[in-house]
This record gives sequence, structure tokens and C-alpha cells, in this order.
Amino acid sequence: MLRFGTFLAITVALAAAAPNPVSHILELDLSPEEAQKYLQSPPFSEPALSGRTAILPLIKFNDPRFRSAEAGPTYGHYWKNGHEIENPEDYVEEVYDAKQFHGQDGLGAYGYGYETPESAKVENRVRSGNVQGSYTYRDGNNELIKVRYWSDGTGFHQEDNIPKVVLKPVEEAEDVRQARLAHEKAWQEAAAAARKQPDPQGEYYRQYNYQPSVAEPQPDYQPSASEPRQYYEQNVAPSTTSTTPEPTGPPRGFFYSFNYPVSILVPKNEEQLGSSYSKQTVTSARQN
Repeated sequence: MLRFGTFLAITVALAAAAPNPVSHILELDLSPEEAQKYLQSPPFSEPALSGRTAILPLIKFNDPRFRSAEAGPTYGHYWKNGHEIENPEDYVEEVYDAKQFHGQDGLGAYGYGYETPESAKVENRVRSGNVQGSYTYRDGNNELIKVRYWSDGTGFHQEDNIPKVVLKPVEEAEDVRQARLAHEKAWQEAAAAARKQPDPQGEYYRQYNYQPSVAEPQPDYQPSASEPRQYYEQNVAPSTTSTTPEPTGPPRGFFYSFNYPVSILVPKNEEQLGSSYSKQTVTSARQN
């Protein structure tokens, strides 16, 4: 009990020290009934992309407001897609309010979800085994894709707004058609010749008492009558016993929920910043 109390105190202290914490729930060792209270009232039940809360200019590496030395090799530098940003004045830092939660009741029911700038999802399972969930994301054309799915006694089902692909018959080019016809003609001629003169290799192998090579498939191993039964069970036969003891005790559950900031570095231009953010907003956000 002392260890759990110490862990919980440390976790709460870290959450309080995090930048702009919005919510923090960490409940461990719950009874199934207590866990169900959280599962039946999750922080959110529909997935939505996390909202942008600020747009901040990138700080020069020699500015005292930059990262601490604990950042290690990234100290004084910005990176995007594996490459260092050499002109930070051309980029801004977009800050989003991301969220996640997860809980289980110990009797088979669970629920989880997350919201990020690029995708979001929620899913829950009841004790009977039925599952339902939904997720959303932006595709390569920046279109918002929404999917809802559920699984019950009749199978898996899905509804979505994913663009449907219309398949068209393959149009065969003339050179491809000529090559196909030539191949079919050659194959038919070879088949007719084989019917007139069958392959004599079978008679050849029987004449010289052919034996399969090592590379060919071999029959499954069977112990000989002289092989000790104990050696076979310990070294050849698969083990059917487990040394891991089965868990004991009443079922227990848990639930946690966090909000946390997520930053994305993007090029600085009017199209991506949007008209709702002015230069004054950017400056005041960094000062706060």
C-alpha cells in the first residue's frame, strides 16, 4: 500500500508540473462496479481532431527561453521529418490540446480513446463481448474521413465516408495481346507434344531406386521403439504444461485520463496559419 501511495503522489506531482494540464485521472485497483462508473461516462464518446490552442514562433537556439540542457543532442536545434530546420524564422509551432483515456473493469469490459491533431478514435467493449467504435483522420487530399464500426453476434460491420474506388476492366495493349497469343500457342503445342511422348523420367527413377534428397520434405519425426520415452517427452514432444501460475483474487479494474499539449512545426504562411490568428496573437501566446 505504501508503494502505491508513493507512486500516486509522484504521478500527481508530475501532472501538476506539466505545461497547462487540463485533466488528470489515475484510478488503480478499482472494483468492477467502480470501474464501470468511469467506463459509462468517458471524457468523450465521439472522436474529433484535437483543437489548436496557440501558434508560437520558433525561438533562436541562443535564446534563454529555449529548451533546457536536458534536451541532449536536440539542444539548440529544431527537427522535422528527420531533417534539421536551418531557417527557423520560416516556421511556427502549432500547439494542440491532445487527449487520451483507457479503462477496464476486470470482467471483460473496456473503453479507450484518444484525440490528436491528425487522428482520433474511441472504442468500447461490454462484458457480453460486443464491441463498437469510431475513428476519424485526414487523408492525403486533406479530406476528413469518418468511420464507425461494431461487432456483435452477426459479425463485423462498418459505415464510413471513404471514397469508393470504381474498378475498370484492364485495357490490353496490342503488343501485350500479341505476346499473350504467342505464349498460348506455344503452350498448346508443347502440351500436344507431351501427350504423344510422355516424360520418361518416372521409369528412369524406378530403374535406379531413386531416393528423395535432403532438401525435399521429410515425414514428421516419430520416436523409435528403442528411444527412451522420457527423452522424447523432454526434448522432442511439445510441452503442454505452463510454469506460470494462474492469477488469483477478485477481478480488479482501472481508469486513467490525460490531456497534454502536442506541438507541430509547420511552414509560416497565411494559408496554414489561417485568418483567425494575427501577429499579436502569436506574440502574446509566447509571452504567456
